[in-house]
Amino acid sequence: MSSVPALSSLAPRPAPRLPGAGEVPVRAPPAPRVAEPPLYKQAPLTFAIIFVNVAVFAAQIAASGLSGFAGMPSSVLHAFGGNEVAATLYEYRVETLLTSCFVHGSLIHIAFNMIALRQIGPLVERAAGAARMAPLYVLSGIAGSLGSTFFGWLSGGQRLSVGASGAICGLVGAALVIGYRIEGWQSPLMRAMARWLFALFALGLVVSLFMRLGGASGGFDNAAHAGGAVAGASIAIGWRRGVAYSRSTTAMIVLSCACICAGAGILVARYTLSNPLASMGLDDRIRYAASAIDDGRCRDARAAVLSLQRLAPRAPEVRLVERNYRNRCGR
Repeated sequence: MSSVPALSSLAPRPAPRLPGAGEVPVRAPPAPRVAEPPLYKQAPLTFAIIFVNVAVFAAQIAASGLSGFAGMPSSVLHAFGGNEVAATLYEYRVETLLTSCFVHGSLIHIAFNMIALRQIGPLVERAAGAARMAPLYVLSGIAGSLGSTFFGWLSGGQRLSVGASGAICGLVGAALVIGYRIEGWQSPLMRAMARWLFALFALGLVVSLFMRLGGASGGFDNAAHAGGAVAGASIAIGWRRGVAYSRSTTAMIVLSCACICAGAGILVARYTLSNPLASMGLDDRIRYAASAIDDGRCRDARAAVLSLQRLAPRAPEVRLVERNYRNRCGR
């Protein structure tokens, strides 16, 4: 069955009227622009991580005083869960592999890391989703701490590492993979992330070199940067394209990662509050043991000596403290 078009549709249409002299053409009103939501709503996980880092740093300042803005005392870094090689390996403080990613050494340190996280985090979160980014950040941070610990063990030093840069480098490594998957080797995103990593490693080498020449300790931890970047890229390679997580699954994964971080923080707080040696490095423990021996506090001296035997049993200073302890306390 066919239909016959209406006559009105077949009638010739009048030509559009052109504006005459002195007349202003009428323009259609512009389409209303849809305002984009603010960035913190587009990437809530990124800004939640920034908030936690800033909150921890505020607590560090409360513990150290205003001088902590310029440089945080090592006792505060230890107390808040800094990753020291000897304690992590020989006292089994594995929780510090994660907690150290939320601890920072100065205002410049946290400012640099949070600016980098603010730039890179939303990109990865919007491209991969919070359900992928949360485990990525946690695992990359742990991998960065493991890299720092391994390098410190090889160098035989009492290395203390803190900062979110290992986890952030994991985001950079993931962004490299995302850029390659979208546009291949010519990806502007991939090139930008590669330049960022190269600049970070170069800066780390230069700063560390100048600090060593000046007789100072510390500097950029390129071992943590490398560990985090490799872990982030490896995790992103395993992501399957086209797989989207439901809102409930995303919430469960993010909450699980948050609980893991909170659990590590609780372990650090419990150890710090129950053990006076928790906020001490090797040198501070040697001084503490010597003071306890001189004061006749044999119980405290014994605890300090046992910890020194775990951390550096062959160090000459530790053997001297052991002899003094046996001579004074007899056991």
